[in-house]
Amino acid sequence: MLQNKIRYLAILIITGGLAILYNEYFMGILFLSVLIFPFILFAILSYIYGRVSFELISTTHISNRQETIPISIQIHNPTIFPIPNIGITIKYFNSFSRDKKAHKQIFNVSVDKHIKTTVTCNLTSQHTGNLEIMLSKVRIYDFFKIFSLRKKKLGQIKVAVLPYYYELTEDFLENRSRMQIESDYYSTIKAGDDPSEVFAIREYREGDRPQRIHWKLSIKQDQLMIKEFSDPLNCSVVIFADLTIPKDEDELDATDSLLECALSLSYSFMIKGQIHYLTWYDQTQGCAKRVRIVTEKEFFEAVDRILQCGPHEEGIDLMANYLAEYPNDQYTEILYITKSITSQQLDSLILIKSIDRQILYVSKAEYADTEIMPHMSPALPLATDLVKKISETGMGLFSINSSNIKSDLKGLKLG
Repeated sequence: MLQNKIRYLAILIITGGLAILYNEYFMGILFLSVLIFPFILFAILSYIYGRVSFELISTTHISNRQETIPISIQIHNPTIFPIPNIGITIKYFNSFSRDKKAHKQIFNVSVDKHIKTTVTCNLTSQHTGNLEIMLSKVRIYDFFKIFSLRKKKLGQIKVAVLPYYYELTEDFLENRSRMQIESDYYSTIKAGDDPSEVFAIREYREGDRPQRIHWKLSIKQDQLMIKEFSDPLNCSVVIFADLTIPKDEDELDATDSLLECALSLSYSFMIKGQIHYLTWYDQTQGCAKRVRIVTEKEFFEAVDRILQCGPHEEGIDLMANYLAEYPNDQYTEILYITKSITSQQLDSLILIKSIDRQILYVSKAEYADTEIMPHMSPALPLATDLVKKISETGMGLFSINSSNIKSDLKGLKLG
């Protein structure tokens, strides 16, 4: 644009010199035309600037990692003038990133008169999280690109980028998950033998036990009515997704690996019919949250809520917060997925009532060991006293390579 201004000034000086040199009528008209030409251009540009509108649109609000995200900018030009040059700048960043460093895409378009058109660009995200996309700047140029006017902050949208997850074939809890733990949840489709909750009341059928006769209702209905008891649903497994990110780790890579590990286990349990809890720390509310997962609806609800919270820095004890929220629950199995282990966390983990506790330590490739027996000193950045404490308390300690999570999870032999 600077070059165009220099060219215009050169033309203005030349026509002015010729008008003085030849002192002719038409040369004077030519000079005046060149002189007022930019004012006309700026007036048209100002008119267009006040009438044209831009809107950022996304048909996709949920995407997977490395999947194409189509982003559209709808441009409406109601004026009689075409717009030959519009510079559009889109900025986007992952809200899970500590530095919030924005990437940008810049492209130029032209728009005809009396038209509403849509321009589409494709973005991709290499990491899990919420992709904040902004139409940060639109610059409108005149016909000869001498002047330009800028519109800023024209809209923002959010796209949730899901982590990888997959079904694992290994039935980790084939035996112990069958052990019944006292439950407050009951089946809505099947009767059982728990007298603390009534499933349904029906007419008497031959073979029904007399102890289940509902005498008051039978007298009222003038026929024998039977109480069917409820079937308690076993929810004895809890998965802790500890999204604590160590200071020396890249927060986006670390979040990817932690969620990939936790959600793959949760998804596999759901597919196999193992009801369980998925737990994480909500830093916006300052407490532990959990979702009881039975179907895909609950699974994706948990994913959505985790993405709203995001990762957090060191210093938060997930198990202590969980114990404060649910102090009386007991389990057959705890799966604790983390990148950071401290003595305080182990103390809190011990206090949670469970038959077995397994720690899945997600580490960098140079520390990967696939499985670490509790009595051995692992090649991990863990203090010897921590390894000894894990061994003495009977917990399992397993290493998951953050660059090879699927293979390592398939190779685990929990319990």
